[in-house]
Amino acid sequence: MTLLVDVGNSAIKWTQLSTDGTLSAVHIQLHRGVSGIASRLMEQWRVTSEEGVAVVACNVAGPDVVAGVEEVAHTLHLQAVRWLRTQRSFDGGSVALVNGYKDPAQLGADRWHCMLGACATSNAQRAADSFVVVNAGTATTADCVEVDKGEGSEARFSGTFIGGVIAPGVRLMLESLARQTAGLPVADADRTDSAVDFPDNTDTAIVTGVLDAQAGLIDRIWRRFAARLQTEPRLILTGGHADALSARLPRAADIEHNLVLRGLALRARSDSSKDL
Repeated sequence: MTLLVDVGNSAIKWTQLSTDGTLSAVHIQLHRGVSGIASRLMEQWRVTSEEGVAVVACNVAGPDVVAGVEEVAHTLHLQAVRWLRTQRSFDGGSVALVNGYKDPAQLGADRWHCMLGACATSNAQRAADSFVVVNAGTATTADCVEVDKGEGSEARFSGTFIGGVIAPGVRLMLESLARQTAGLPVADADRTDSAVDFPDNTDTAIVTGVLDAQAGLIDRIWRRFAARLQTEPRLILTGGHADALSARLPRAADIEHNLVLRGLALRARSDSSKDL
């Protein structure tokens, strides 16, 4: 059994990877603006994690949250946390991915493992297509993975990450609009299902405007990638606002939850690649 931990900008997610490769239920603990994270994790991990279990994690939240996670692992007598970083390339048998960043180390660990998770889902679904994967969290990222012609097969996905974009996420856009204006309210980020084509009140106007701005960005990246490929890539959405964004997009998208954890699972099952 391995404990997989995704330390994101606003929340910590974790799941258990069993020896047969299956994942247990995913748990979430917010940490942005929340005090006592270590004690909160301690209470929850004590119930689900046995002594001596391996811990594999990635982090984009900074050293304070890392210290809290490591403190909990040490106190509960888990193995030392293995923090996985971005790689120049990964080859795990069923999935191979090359990092096309000029400086691969600059790529966030969350984006890399999200792409690995998306590759794994593509392989499982026998979808040997290039894809754009969008992670709609605190930040919205849209990353393009081009399938390697002649390399993929029904049993293997082989591709190259060619580049992507980063933008403020839905919640950040809503908060920024309220903070930088005098008369606009903070629209509820949990009411993103209220978006309509022609809003007739301020809250709905804000929510619709933000979601449509995000959807426009995603569609622009998808079209740009499609023009490069001369064919339509698959569009994959993940993250807390995936469902809301899917409803505002002009094309079909596959929603695949917890891709970062799936990418960590892929790494945990394979040590055939080298960290940066």
